[in-house]
Amino acid sequence: MSNEGAALHTSQPSRGHAPFPLEFVYAALFLGLTVGFGYAIVLALRFSAGQPIGAWWLPLLQAHGHGQLWGWAGLFIMGVSLYFGPRLVGVPLKAPFLAPWICGLLFSGILIRAITQPLIASFREGRLNLVLRYGLGYAALAELVAVVGYITIMVLTIRLSRSMKDQRVLHTFRVYLATVLCGWVISTMLKSGLTMHAALINATFINPVGAFLTAQLYLGLVLLPVSMIFSIQTFPLYLRLPAVRRPARLVIWPYLFGFSLELIPDLCIRLDLLPDVETLLVLSATGRVLKGLALLGFIWELDILLRRKKSWTKDRTEPPGHPVRKQPRAHLPDHGEFGRFEWLLYSAYSWLAVGALLDVMAGCTSLGFGSITIGEDTIRHIYLAGFIMLLLLGMAPRMIPGFMHRRAPAFPGLVTMTVWLGNGAVLFRVLPRLIPPDVIAKNPIISSWPFGMASILGWLAVLLLAWNLTATCGWRRGW
Repeated sequence: MSNEGAALHTSQPSRGHAPFPLEFVYAALFLGLTVGFGYAIVLALRFSAGQPIGAWWLPLLQAHGHGQLWGWAGLFIMGVSLYFGPRLVGVPLKAPFLAPWICGLLFSGILIRAITQPLIASFREGRLNLVLRYGLGYAALAELVAVVGYITIMVLTIRLSRSMKDQRVLHTFRVYLATVLCGWVISTMLKSGLTMHAALINATFINPVGAFLTAQLYLGLVLLPVSMIFSIQTFPLYLRLPAVRRPARLVIWPYLFGFSLELIPDLCIRLDLLPDVETLLVLSATGRVLKGLALLGFIWELDILLRRKKSWTKDRTEPPGHPVRKQPRAHLPDHGEFGRFEWLLYSAYSWLAVGALLDVMAGCTSLGFGSITIGEDTIRHIYLAGFIMLLLLGMAPRMIPGFMHRRAPAFPGLVTMTVWLGNGAVLFRVLPRLIPPDVIAKNPIISSWPFGMASILGWLAVLLLAWNLTATCGWRRGW
């Protein structure tokens, strides 16, 4: 299959479908290079140099995290899902003319917040302060309108598929899709409300508890479930994995139960809502264990790491008289024209397994069955940097050229280079978190220097991806 990415191995024809909205990809890459990894480099270098960080440090840190989650990852997911989703359910996208507006609103909202939020900390009074607060308010409204528009056209498209005879795909992923769409709405409404509140009261940063809840909701209800959908539907094609059977398709239920059981008690503790803290800690720890076990079960059923099951092409033979073709790579359907993209996917799921296992171990420790002490922030970065970032770096050069009717990325070697840069960024980001706090307190550079290296390596990996995709797809349908 030369352009199987465009077909997505569905039985539905592509006639009538909207073209791939490349502008989402370019917007995501720009924000990743500037607000995301760019801000991280600034923070790391200034901190490692021992310079005073000033009042703008926390707002810049929040803007960095916001740009990474909703800009770098969110815009990628939106663009691919607007192309992938309609083909998944077999109907054209409703109101495709809204896609550029949605991209523009979300992109401008994230960028303006990234500029105004740190500056508000430096300009606390005067007309400039008022202008900056108006900008922050615009960011809150623009992002909310963009996500509401995205959810609306996705829901209208899915509802249109109800009249189609073939409902197997929609039936399979209905809980996953509902989780992702609800996660978008809930996390964005909360985020926009907090941002607007900060603009109204002239706050220098978003409420920390609210920001934590928003990030957890977005990670748990959007990023992880949507990654499961893409993996189930595309990995059998891209990696010659066996088709995923019922257990992996049903893992969303125990995952959601564990995620809720972890998050709700933890939030009650942070807000001091209930007096029985010990019971809340037990419930939250139990939720962590269940969520981690659900993710490990999904990895096991997906069979991407151990490859226990027979590939769907293992016993396939060409019919008599069929012309002999060049043999593809072992266990893969391609001939290497996409670079070593599979290494990024294997790495991503290896990091997901590590994060899930650490979640289980940390939960067991809280329940009194172990002694491991792993910070919550460390596990969250394993999920975000180790799994989500590497998955994007691997899937983008494999999927997007096909979406744009290109045979392969322009520079397959760059894909292989991102394997080392991406994994290096994760290692430098995560390993210092395992150093005891008292050791870091005596010598802070032990933590700050690797953080700076992680930011630089991550920035270089995204830069190579941007170079590769722009050389492959050009600027057509981009900015």
